[in-house]
Amino acid sequence: MGIPHLKRLMEPYAEKEPIRPSYVVIDGPALAYHILRVCSRKTLKTSPFEQPSYELLGKTTIAWLDQIGAYGLYVSAIYFDGFLPESKRAERMRRLIGTSKDLVKYHMANLTGVPGQRPTFEEKPVELFPKSWGGDARATPPAPSFLVPAIIDTLRRSAEFGPRTKLVPGEADGFCAENVRTNGGIVLTSDSDLLVHDLGPDGNVVFFADIDVDIDSERLIALQYRISKICKRLSLKSNNDFPRVAFKLLEDPYLSLEQAAEKARNTASDTDDSDRYLEFINDYNSPETAPNVGVEHGSGLDPRVSEIAFRCLPNTEIGTSGPTDRADQLASEDQSLAMFLPPLLDSPSRTSAWEASKDIRQLSYSLLRSARGTAIQSVSEFRRLQSPSFGTRVQVPPPSNIEEEASALLNSLAAIKTSVEKAEVLWVTLSIYQDVALTVSQGKNQPLSLELIGHCAAGMLDQGSWDFLHMLSQAQATYYSLRMLRQVIGFAVRDGGRDFPAAVSKLANVLSSLPPLSDFPCVANFADMLRDFSALGGLACLANLCNEYDNILPQIEALQKPLVPKGKRSKKRKSESRSQQSVRPRPSNPFGILRNQDV
Repeated sequence: MGIPHLKRLMEPYAEKEPIRPSYVVIDGPALAYHILRVCSRKTLKTSPFEQPSYELLGKTTIAWLDQIGAYGLYVSAIYFDGFLPESKRAERMRRLIGTSKDLVKYHMANLTGVPGQRPTFEEKPVELFPKSWGGDARATPPAPSFLVPAIIDTLRRSAEFGPRTKLVPGEADGFCAENVRTNGGIVLTSDSDLLVHDLGPDGNVVFFADIDVDIDSERLIALQYRISKICKRLSLKSNNDFPRVAFKLLEDPYLSLEQAAEKARNTASDTDDSDRYLEFINDYNSPETAPNVGVEHGSGLDPRVSEIAFRCLPNTEIGTSGPTDRADQLASEDQSLAMFLPPLLDSPSRTSAWEASKDIRQLSYSLLRSARGTAIQSVSEFRRLQSPSFGTRVQVPPPSNIEEEASALLNSLAAIKTSVEKAEVLWVTLSIYQDVALTVSQGKNQPLSLELIGHCAAGMLDQGSWDFLHMLSQAQATYYSLRMLRQVIGFAVRDGGRDFPAAVSKLANVLSSLPPLSDFPCVANFADMLRDFSALGGLACLANLCNEYDNILPQIEALQKPLVPKGKRSKKRKSESRSQQSVRPRPSNPFGILRNQDV
């Protein structure tokens, strides 16, 4: 929700002092972005090549938690959003529009290619509690696409923090507040909304960026927001009066905190009776959670996956909210399930990098549809967005198609696995195959992937180009769609209470070897992945998969041949140009070719 300038207005009332040994509850998403900020402090902000790796982010997270533990803070719980209410869809849409516009700005500022890595740059351990923060006013790339799930993966693998890491069936801040209200302690966050929640008489809020180390006392020191004390200084009767102050600031962001407190005192009865205030306070007192869902249901899921999965449990309604502006109106009118896909660093001048791997996600949606037991005709995927919309409608195949679709994907993976020399090439080969299939389905005959493989073979690959970044994003989308499918299969079997065809179980076994997020394609390793693809049998495998694509097969065969010296190429080019023909669009499902083959 967000109250404009709330933290800044309340800073004079906070107390900067050592943090006494106590229990702390951590806002998980805020922790993830704080760790990103810590790791990015000395990087070139405009270069994706200097963004911290998921490995560094994970190690820094554990080191940071260990360090606050050494200073006497016991982490009792780390909460992550597992389900966001329908009332937040419009807000999320607005945020996605902002992220998409930032990507366009970054693209426009770097049309010929993005800044590379500095020769002196080296990824190494970082200062956990810096005295200052770097900044950059120039256009920057989006945050690492899988930041939050990567941090969750690291925490779940930790013997110490794994049991305390919880993906909850609601928003993390509500669970943080309830924990502190019940048990006392401190909330560590970056979200000023937690100042409005009821934290009980002893609740205390500390913001990540305010935490420092006091050398003299060898303790952590920070501004501490004790709501009970602040309410007394504002002459409010109790903590329960503070939400009225926040509401007045929301109505008039130009008020000072003292003016808002005075208005709240003088108009308490009128405020309490207003519909807008009741709606406002309800978000804090009774935040929406997924009905009939416990914390245990989120085990093993990523936040974006759990959100749509929880909505597909039996007896779970797909709710809507009343419209207040265009984004709100669209959110209210849209009765389909929504899937907000992680933003990628793909080229705004091309089709979204998520499109090529759509068929994998359709199988996930079909499994969820079967688990729900009711008709879900479509899912609204939100990828890049320039204005409020219904998103990209993706049709959900009926449950009767599950066996056929799962078998087709299994056959594709089996064909690749038997052809390539190393298992690591399996997944990148699939992503390249999907790119070729998407190109053909669009009636084109120049797959981006084949062009880049050619550049790679000739030693001319430009890793800072938008073509390279877009193909990398498509590979990331393929990997993540497979990760999503693996999680959905586990969820649907465990919590959906449905029996699925044997092909689904076999697919789950194959997907168990999918690499972790730390080994996903990234700017640091994708060029090597393309080289390995060519060197380890990927081209021969691709030729076999694409044997029905008449206009594509000659390109693959040409890449399999040794490079021709420059002087001998002119006649060959003329011959090839005469043979170019228009391409007829074909169905976009790349697994359809192998649907009837037994591999």
